[in-house]
Amino acid sequence: MSPPKSATTPVSAAIPVAEVATRAAQVPNLLRSVTEPLAPGAEVELIRKRVPELREQIDLEVAAASTILHADPTLDMIQAQQQVWQHRLLQTNEWLSLLTHRASLLQAALTRLADLQQTWHETLEVSKAANAPGPVLAQIDAVLADIDAARTPIASERTAVLDLQSVVAEAVGRASTVLAQFTQAQRRAMGGMLERDSPPLWAGEGWARARADLPERIRRIAVVRWNDYVQYVRDPSRGMALHIAILAMLSAVFCAARRGRRRWRAVGDDELQTIAVFDRPYAAALIVVLLIASSPMYGVPLSVRRLCVVLALVPVIRLTRPVIDPRLVSTVYALGVLFALDSLRQAVERVSVLEQAILEVEMLAGIVVLGRSLTSGSLRLRSGAGAETERVRVFRIGAGLVVLTLAAGLVAGATGYMRLARLLASSVFSGGVLALTLYACTRVATGVVALTLRVWPLNLLQMVQHHRDQLERRVHGVLIVFAIGAWAARFLDRIDLFQPAWSLGGAILTAKLGRGSISFSAGDVLEFVLTVWLAYLVSAFIRFVLREDVYPRTRLTRGISYAISSLLNYVIIALGFALALGVLGLDLTRVTVLVGAFGVGIGFGLQSVVNNFVSGLILLFERPVHVGDIVEVGELSGEVSRIGIRASTVRTWQGAEIIVPNAQLVTERVTNWTLSDRTRRIDLRVGVDYGSAPEKVVEVLEGVGRAHPQVLKDPAPQAVFIAFGDSSINFELRAWTNRFERWPKIQTELAVAVYAALPAAGMTLPFPQREVRILNDAARSH
Repeated sequence: MSPPKSATTPVSAAIPVAEVATRAAQVPNLLRSVTEPLAPGAEVELIRKRVPELREQIDLEVAAASTILHADPTLDMIQAQQQVWQHRLLQTNEWLSLLTHRASLLQAALTRLADLQQTWHETLEVSKAANAPGPVLAQIDAVLADIDAARTPIASERTAVLDLQSVVAEAVGRASTVLAQFTQAQRRAMGGMLERDSPPLWAGEGWARARADLPERIRRIAVVRWNDYVQYVRDPSRGMALHIAILAMLSAVFCAARRGRRRWRAVGDDELQTIAVFDRPYAAALIVVLLIASSPMYGVPLSVRRLCVVLALVPVIRLTRPVIDPRLVSTVYALGVLFALDSLRQAVERVSVLEQAILEVEMLAGIVVLGRSLTSGSLRLRSGAGAETERVRVFRIGAGLVVLTLAAGLVAGATGYMRLARLLASSVFSGGVLALTLYACTRVATGVVALTLRVWPLNLLQMVQHHRDQLERRVHGVLIVFAIGAWAARFLDRIDLFQPAWSLGGAILTAKLGRGSISFSAGDVLEFVLTVWLAYLVSAFIRFVLREDVYPRTRLTRGISYAISSLLNYVIIALGFALALGVLGLDLTRVTVLVGAFGVGIGFGLQSVVNNFVSGLILLFERPVHVGDIVEVGELSGEVSRIGIRASTVRTWQGAEIIVPNAQLVTERVTNWTLSDRTRRIDLRVGVDYGSAPEKVVEVLEGVGRAHPQVLKDPAPQAVFIAFGDSSINFELRAWTNRFERWPKIQTELAVAVYAALPAAGMTLPFPQREVRILNDAARSH
């Protein structure tokens, strides 16, 4: 008897000899399941082809960055290089993530194959020890050979991917290092903002040095710019062909939009202001392409990107001129010219006195233009009541602040505080152009949305047909908010306050508040509010889509559709609230206990509220009363206009809206005139003289009922003999109609028709008669 195995003795994974043939037949499928997900990816192959080019570009860019860092760069140069290296870091990090994922997949596959190989090696040893037949051993050897054949290319690819990963990781490290160096340089530049870094403008030695350095500087700038332009044209990876294709495609689309606008305007559609931007289709297409080309995300050379920023002013001004205040048109043109001059100034930053002179000229020109507008132009202060609008007042205040900023920069630049002068001038000109550009982009984006809502398939939706203007306004508002946020972020980043502001905001949001075991932060509260608000928006949008495009296409009644929408609203809000509690960091099991304990208190303190809430759920599920039903509750009569979570609203025939607790609709007697259908019987009482034949009266009344177009044929109108009156014999005409909301009008029309029909048939409508006898004294004496 063999001793039992200890806990540390490994259990053999060998396959029994009797199962070798069956398990061997499964190996090919198993190998395919391991290798098929590892098909060569296009992303890895593209990275492998572009890595040599990446290393070469980084070497050149690192050398250029080193030269710039050693030459006391200006703030504009630092920010331009930061954009370049941020794009490079983003690109290499994306490549590194792809390679890491691929290496993990390959390693997992190799691990599975190694386990499978170990199993079959052990099976071979066990089979040899058991003197298994030769065919079995041969089958095992064939399986091991298949495993080796599958494992070899995977191992080779893993080695290649790891080598590629190390190269890309090195590029990530270099990009991070250079970006950190420029960040430090930016901090030094901002820290020395109040230090004089250049001689005053009137110093003679600066002008002499400028005359000597200017030709060589211009030649060097021309060579660098020319090389960038040639590289952009000749190198396909720079995206020139893509940009031209996008320009052609957008021009065609926007030209078609202009033709559509003219056609819609010809048929009387006056609500076309949002797509008026396509009256200039080439400007709209050009601004999109130029902004794409000027972005540091697409590898366009720096000189080309700067040129695209300046050229973008042309379509920006063309797109914004029709909608801005006419009094600001000259200011906008001046802003464009001064921004172009500021871009020229950035090209000669190394020739200090020449840059200083250009900076002084552009700030002085800005002061002159705005000063003229404030004193004698469109922004001057006007006298008289109502002579100035709020918008003009805001423009004038803003122009005054800009004049003060430019004046400060003018003095700083003239006295040699060039860092401060550059910051003030660039903040004004770049901030103004950025705001103008974002506004133009917002117009284009709003126009694209409006165009999309006017063409197939969105124009088939009823919510678009009925609420297109509202949708366009909402989208425009969202775009304006995003544009303001983008402008603020870019402006803060330009003056090196974005990261401090971001860090300060993060510190405020993460600061813990509370006492004892209760702890929360402003960020938690903000996340809670945003989650509940988002749940409300989702609920409102879903109910909007259902109301406008789903319910009208179905046969659901108004009450059922309202019940479905209300239940969806409650469910989504409840789920959003629960999710918000989870985001807040609360333990939902504890919340359940608290809710249970709180429910006991509610049972005592808020019985009527809970009763009305439960009654509202009963109304929604059982639907004894629908929205739109005509009901009578006690002395109240009217139409149900809303069934809420606590109370319902009944609109009376006099126009008053009565709030009725839901419990009253469930527990009290309610007369619902339209629960199953909207038919109603109209009763009209008629009295005729005693000389009329009752059969003739019945015939006339029923004929009047049948002649009315809104009286139902089935059941047919019926006239019945009611009673013998004091002065008349009384009948009642009973007629049914399915136009419940018009029954008073129909009753009036029937009465008028009866009033005309009875005299025409020789009958009269009697009035009360009294016979009075007067007895005199003589008669009494007898």
